[in-house]
Parts: sequence; C-alpha cells; structure tokens
Amino acid sequence: MNPLKKIKIWFIDTLEWFFDFHDWKMLLRSIPGVVTMLFIMATITMNLAANKIVWSGIYINDIPFVSITGGIFLSWAVFLVMDIVTKTYGTKAAIKLTVLGALVNAIAVIFLALIALFPAKYPFEGASNIFDTLFGFEANAAPQPWQILISSTIAYIISGIINAIINGLFGKIFKKNPDGKLAFYCRSYVSTIFGQFVDNFIFGALAFAVFAKFYTFPTLIGIALVGALIELFFEVFFSPIGYRICKKWQSEGVGKDYFDYCKEMELRKDPSRFEFDKEVNLWVK
Repeated sequence: MNPLKKIKIWFIDTLEWFFDFHDWKMLLRSIPGVVTMLFIMATITMNLAANKIVWSGIYINDIPFVSITGGIFLSWAVFLVMDIVTKTYGTKAAIKLTVLGALVNAIAVIFLALIALFPAKYPFEGASNIFDTLFGFEANAAPQPWQILISSTIAYIISGIINAIINGLFGKIFKKNPDGKLAFYCRSYVSTIFGQFVDNFIFGALAFAVFAKFYTFPTLIGIALVGALIELFFEVFFSPIGYRICKKWQSEGVGKDYFDYCKEMELRKDPSRFEFDKEVNLWVK
C-alpha cells in the first residue's frame, strides 16, 4: 500500500476513534468513579502546584542546575493511574483519560482567571490581591496562569501519550505472564521514567525558558532528570498498590462492558481478524 494512503487511513481511523463519543461514554462509565475523580483532582492540583519552585540546588553562575516544583508531589499519582488504566483498558483508553485530564485542568485555570477579573471587595482586598496575582493576568516576573496552562497542558498531553504507548508496547514483551508482578512493575517503571522526563523537560522549557526566560538548557536537563528519578522513586513505592488494583479489577470483571463494546467495533470494522469459536459460542481473535 502507498505510504501516503497508509497515513491517510491512520489519520481517518484516529479521528473516528477520538470522536467516538459512545466510546468515551462507555470508557468513563467503566472506570470506577473514585479513580477518575482522584485522577482529575491530582491533575489539577499538580498543575497549579507547578507554579511554585519548592527547591533549587547546584548553582552555576547564579542559575540553578536543578529545580523542583510543587507539582512533583502529585505527578507520580497521575502517572500511576495512567499505568493502571493502560494495563486494564489499553493504550487508547489511557490517552483518552489524559486528554480528559488536560481539558478539565484547562477549564479550572480559565475559571480561576475569570474570577480574578472581578474587583476586590472590603474587607478582603489583601487576600483578593494575592488571588489575582496567582490566577489573574497581571504582568509579573513569574509565568502567568495562562502561560502555566499552555506549558502544563502541552507537556501533560505529550508525556501522557508517550507514557501510555511505552507502557503498552513494553507490556507485549511479557507474553508468557503478561499479568504478573514483574510485567506490571517493569512496564510501569520504564514508561514512568520516559514519560516524566518528557513532562518535566517540556514544562520547564515552556514555562521557565520560553515565557519567564529564567532557565538555561543545562537547568532544563537537570530538572527533567532529577524530577524523573524522584517520581520513579514514588512509582516504585506505590506500584504494588497499582498492581493489586489491576488484579482486583481483573477478578471482578471491571471494564467488561467497555471491552465488549471495543470488540464489537473491531468485529464490525475488520471481521477477518476474528473467527467464531463454537465451543464458547463467541467470536475470538
């Protein structure tokens, strides 16, 4: 097949998949609500906390080689949930959850910025001024909320997609025991270190190099690498919880309706990939 035709088919398939709103509905119904809620909460809090640099060290010409933002304390939770979703529902489902998180985060930041436009009223002018500085559009040395929003959204979506793809691809290595602890831990650790490095680098580059013009390239590398290692530590510590959640969902049949829907869509699109098993009375790959 012509390469251009392959790209065209892939592009059309991707658009159909992304705008399949019934798939969105089935997926969000299938993922336990508490998990989605915690994921969204962690995403918003992580990106808001990224406004503050909580530690800097190893200075070179008065510029820190390593800096850590407040977002690091919750970024591991976001990536752990994506690892769980990738393992249970697949790479595409994790990408959709990432897009949802980015959308809700954007709405939250825009909403806060609009509130900051209202004038302060007595007796809370001081507190209101602090709020306006944090979430408004006033010019200051630090990146403004809309700049943080753009930086965090781009970094978040790209790193989330990379994390989901690497997690899914790496999981295929463990063909003999894909549901074992070793498979889950390895795919989680590898995808986390790459995903977090990309997330930290892109966010730092946009927020503190492009907009604030504060960080240099060596600092961006230091931020990305040290941040990724710290987040990997959290992942190693909490991944046993993620593994137990995956096993529990598997034993309880969590997501069955979504899996059945995806299989039905695949069968309609390309019946040649399936054959009918008379013993179980089902179509199987």
